[in-house]
Amino acid sequence: MPDYDVAIVGAGPAGAATALRLARAGTRVLLLERSHFERPRVGESLAPEVTPLLRELGVEPPATQPSYGVRSHWGGTGSSSTLTNPHGTGWYVDRAAFDRRLAESAAAAGAELRLDTACRGVAGATSWTLTLSAGATTTARALVDATGRAARLGRHLGADRLAFDRLVAVTAFVPATDPGGFGLVETVPAGWCYSAPAGGGHLVAMLLTDADLGRTGSLTAPEEWRAALGPHTTARLGDVPIPELRTISAASQRLHRPPPTGTAAPGPTWLAVGDAALAQDPITGTGVVRALRSAKTAADVLLGTDPHRFAAYETALDQECTTYLHRRLAFYAAETRWPEAPFWQRRLRTLSARRTSA
Repeated sequence: MPDYDVAIVGAGPAGAATALRLARAGTRVLLLERSHFERPRVGESLAPEVTPLLRELGVEPPATQPSYGVRSHWGGTGSSSTLTNPHGTGWYVDRAAFDRRLAESAAAAGAELRLDTACRGVAGATSWTLTLSAGATTTARALVDATGRAARLGRHLGADRLAFDRLVAVTAFVPATDPGGFGLVETVPAGWCYSAPAGGGHLVAMLLTDADLGRTGSLTAPEEWRAALGPHTTARLGDVPIPELRTISAASQRLHRPPPTGTAAPGPTWLAVGDAALAQDPITGTGVVRALRSAKTAADVLLGTDPHRFAAYETALDQECTTYLHRRLAFYAAETRWPEAPFWQRRLRTLSARRTSA
């Protein structure tokens, strides 16, 4: 008998919420997280729709700084507001602390949470054998890839990653005063900028561009990075020194599981959840909401008995991906000021994907 019913690799919101739901249903769950949540994480802005999803999980919304919306300078000047949302305002959180809280809630529900534990490899015949940090091994009947955009497990298991762009977020966390509870989005020739409160008296500021454009323009160096920002973002930062910049993948991607082959009995089951299954452009602003909804669907699949449920899960993700790609195209088509800039030219081409594998 396997040690666990389900092993989940990655304790971000999607992985932790999946573990919480499964544990509450009486499933033996192992939740692995390779960090101690010690480093700052991006994704600090939570939409109002997060509130009912957290309460459904039995987790109270964070009593932190409200998010009143986004001031946008994208194809013109405008703004969005959460003040009329039926779920109230959104929230700005210390994202590492928020992720840790969700993981601890899963542990309180009965999942076994192991921090500072990486999954080094998996193999399966009738169940999965996981090789963990320091050479330890364990077994599980089912496996969940919650490793984010990297989709490390799924790619290792032969899944293809359909990459729709090469977007990265060149990111700084800087000490700053509260900018009034509003995020800021601003387009520039190299891409677009985003800034928002990030907890602990800090502001997160990002330049989102394509990886190759960042390299050729030296946009990962503080001086060039600052020079590429828009005027509104620059004014928000002021003269604060720029610490070390982090380059984080923000690419849109869809992980495709290989279809079953032959007539042999199926092997152990696995699925991807959250950004590992379908990662969307941050401009959509749906990251944590999607992660929590994805966790509910994934838990239902893992607890179900319908033999077609895994195929139905993938079909639904394909449909969601198609809808998202058209939405992304509409976002970028709204900005027409830099038609010759490579970043903007690429966004307006016919929808396409590059197929990659492990």
